[in-house]
Amino acid sequence: MTMYPLRRTLTVVLALLVGCPVAALGQLPANKLEGTWRMVSQERVYPDSVEEISDRWGPSYKILNSTHFAWGRETEDGETVLAGGGRYEYHPERDRYIEHIQYHSDPAFSGTTIRFEIRVEGDTWYHTGKVEDYELREVWKRVDPEKVQRQLAGTDTSSRPALDQRPEDEDAP
Repeated sequence: MTMYPLRRTLTVVLALLVGCPVAALGQLPANKLEGTWRMVSQERVYPDSVEEISDRWGPSYKILNSTHFAWGRETEDGETVLAGGGRYEYHPERDRYIEHIQYHSDPAFSGTTIRFEIRVEGDTWYHTGKVEDYELREVWKRVDPEKVQRQLAGTDTSSRPALDQRPEDEDAP
């Protein structure tokens, strides 16, 4: 009789050893864009001028899973919030990222598609796409999920908030 509990225990252990790596693969990002990104800069490039618009807003974040994106931002005073999202395509072999906007705080953008030429260098994502009568250039920096978890747990000693808008090389307040 003592053999059956041992056999069950070994079966459970074997199942965990075999099953956990497969389950863990389901948690891995499907592509290198998946995750949370903080906007570093944004500009509109018109045929005769360049308009830097990064400083008009507070922090801006874009979150991508394997099929969808969502982004949001608010004004520094918190009076206005913009948000949008939808499905996306990522074609790394062509350096192409395409947003199919399904909802947006500006209804004129709902149902539109924006095609971006992209480049990812380390934890920085650069993309440029044609929007209406201008070219939109954005730079995004990956949010470090481990740092966020440490800060939420109170174990991170840096004085910078977990989702701070400033580039990493600036001094903390």
